[in-house]
Amino acid sequence: MKKLVVYDESCPMCRLYTKGMVLADPDLVRVGNGQLTNTVLLNQLDRQRARHELPLIDLDGGETLYGVDTWAYAFGRKNQLTSKLLSAGWLRAILQKLYAFVSVNRRIIITSAPGRWQLLDLQPDFQASYRLTFVLIVFGLVGALFTTVSGSIVPIATLLVSQLLLMCLSSVFTRSGSSLETILDYAGHLGMSLLVGGLVIGLGRAVGWPTVSAVGYALAIGQ
Repeated sequence: MKKLVVYDESCPMCRLYTKGMVLADPDLVRVGNGQLTNTVLLNQLDRQRARHELPLIDLDGGETLYGVDTWAYAFGRKNQLTSKLLSAGWLRAILQKLYAFVSVNRRIIITSAPGRWQLLDLQPDFQASYRLTFVLIVFGLVGALFTTVSGSIVPIATLLVSQLLLMCLSSVFTRSGSSLETILDYAGHLGMSLLVGGLVIGLGRAVGWPTVSAVGYALAIGQ
């Protein structure tokens, strides 16, 4: 029975892990949302749910699966141990929460350029609680990382505050009226740049390559 995995073309993570699904189960076929134009298949989807949970369409007209159920089908159908683990209620509840958190923030975790208009739009809805939680976690990791690497959190804290203040002041003077969504999105992108930059700086110092550390600093301030 062939099933079709529909992934968000603007999400690098989605492109990667759906390839893993197809490798795990050759009966699966993957297609980007921009390539899905068949109205029969589109009508099998809950479009709002598909924005947040990876859909798996039954090409024979059966039930469409979403999110964790898609993962359970792809990786558990041919592996009994995985199937048993994923059927445990407590684990499924944890995975549902984790999946929702990552899904809502997926275009912040790895930045991607906006795609062209598509019949099936999989842009996740903004949820302030998830985005704010993500920003706090990332900034916490950045603070811990730079404290470990440089011995002080003051420089990176100063950079964070100044960047965010500049953005807010810019919105006031240009009267662009930056929304909470815009500010939190910017903070998320900034945090990820600093996190990646900090990891590269730490790597450069660990192996004694100043050039690598310089690249890390460039990544950290590039946002």
